[in-house]
Amino acid sequence: MFDTSIQETDSFLARSMRVLLSIASPRDRELLAEQLRSAGLTVVSAADDDGSIPQFDLCVVDRRTYPSVADTIEARREALGVVQLPVLMVLGPNESERRVRPYWDSIDDVFSVPTSREVFRHRLDGLVSTRRQSEQLALFARAMDDAQTGICIATAGGDQELEYVNDAFLEITGYSREEVLGRNCRFLQGPRTEAEPVRELRRAIDEERAVSVQLRNYRKDGEIWWNELKIAPVYGEDGVTHFVGFQEDVTDSVAQTKALRRYEEIVTAAGEPIYALDNDLRFTLVNDAMTRLAGKSESEILGRQVEAVLGKDHAEVLGAAVLNLAESDTHQQTIGTVVEDTQGRSRRFQTTVARLPTEEFEGVVCVSRDITEDRERESRLSVLDRVLRHNLRNKLMVIQAQVEQIRWHSDSDPIVDSADTVERTAEELLELAETAREFKRTVDPAEDDGVGPVDVGSHLCHAVEETGVEYGEATILADVPRPLWATAHDSFELAMTELLERAATAGEEVTVRVALTADRDEGDVHISVSHDGTGLQDVELEALNSGIESDLQHTQGLGLWFVRWMAVNSGGTFSISNTDSGTSVELTLPLADPPE
Repeated sequence: MFDTSIQETDSFLARSMRVLLSIASPRDRELLAEQLRSAGLTVVSAADDDGSIPQFDLCVVDRRTYPSVADTIEARREALGVVQLPVLMVLGPNESERRVRPYWDSIDDVFSVPTSREVFRHRLDGLVSTRRQSEQLALFARAMDDAQTGICIATAGGDQELEYVNDAFLEITGYSREEVLGRNCRFLQGPRTEAEPVRELRRAIDEERAVSVQLRNYRKDGEIWWNELKIAPVYGEDGVTHFVGFQEDVTDSVAQTKALRRYEEIVTAAGEPIYALDNDLRFTLVNDAMTRLAGKSESEILGRQVEAVLGKDHAEVLGAAVLNLAESDTHQQTIGTVVEDTQGRSRRFQTTVARLPTEEFEGVVCVSRDITEDRERESRLSVLDRVLRHNLRNKLMVIQAQVEQIRWHSDSDPIVDSADTVERTAEELLELAETAREFKRTVDPAEDDGVGPVDVGSHLCHAVEETGVEYGEATILADVPRPLWATAHDSFELAMTELLERAATAGEEVTVRVALTADRDEGDVHISVSHDGTGLQDVELEALNSGIESDLQHTQGLGLWFVRWMAVNSGGTFSISNTDSGTSVELTLPLADPPE
């Protein structure tokens, strides 16, 4: 893969290989040293005074000396990583290869002496080739692994000519490989390339250090692009031999930064308080709505701590959110705080805190919304809801009592029939009121306190059993494994009971089919409930699937809505459709692990 990109491959890492020669026999040691030197290799050995071993690229040992250098070899192999450190073991005239079996996993080749120069040279060349190839692959692996986009390798000497470029470099610049190899990367510069980052790049190369600069470069077709260029020196035996460069096209990011500056005027005119803070929670940008909230001018706010302007409560909660954004991959977070306005009134604010679009964390931008009236409205509606449900239940109880009195005091069949109708309607309304009481927590889209791991298999089996007992005229066919855990609202069994009861009463002698399966690959649990009874009208199906009712799309009852709210609040999905023989409801819930 690299042959098309490397110039003069044979000289890419041209240097004399160092061979650690550790042979017990002086005669054999001298003969092998002579042959190693004749092959252009450098012979090294352990120091006589302290036994320290210098750096080496491959090792020639015998069975007697190998244990003394084995630990050093393994330690340096571990430090080298993918670069090979070959070991050649020499056997004496009377030694069998079976004697080296204990070391077989640690050595690369074995040969016996005496042997011919040609045999020794052949074995040696193979190990040298292994070492050189591993060094080349290590260099290429570093460039490929560390870069996210374009990669190039240039010589450290001369004019820093390019010796290697990857496909991403060519795609970004628009040049072919033949057009760039052997040239200095300055051909990417043009009339609008700033001089200072180029000088900084040149200083880093001269000082043989890593550097990161942002350059306005030119593609082959003349199009300008912003290059986030990072270079790093590659060290060889005699110092820096090459430079590795990583190019990232950040044109869009630069454009977004410029657009952000243009949007400051729009932000200033927005009706909600918008402001930016640095890492120390000091104001760097405020709009007019923010100055009105604080009752201070822009100059009085900029540079001040958020606590001094918006109060301690807001500052503490906001500070925690900013710390979370700085230390995690999260880009934004929503918080709720209380702020006193210029008249000393406590106002509730909901604030979205987002990281500034910069590579390093440099602060946040905040958009606040006064939700005081919204919360007050919600509170009043909640009280109204409780009062209505309580009063409705009491009035219905009165109606039922009066119906009993009508039956008791009248023998007229039409009057009794009318009383039965009133009682049945009152019971339905009472059941609806009780259902609304049970459904209240599930209706709220923000209600997640009741969501967690639920054994949906066991709960669904229980709902099937109870429905079968209560509606014996219906046939319920269930394929439900248990236990099976999913993330669900704690109203899951109630919702399933509601769904099964509705299916069981969809016709006479109706057949209900229930299936529960787990998709481990997708991480979902699938629930299917279908019946062969009377289907729903299209207008009801459309409203339930979209989750929106209108004046022209009005459904009857809360049951199916409750099932839908339960699934959606659990992080799942809901769909309902008519089939050839009835209606089918399909639910998904996130798969969950059983709690400890």
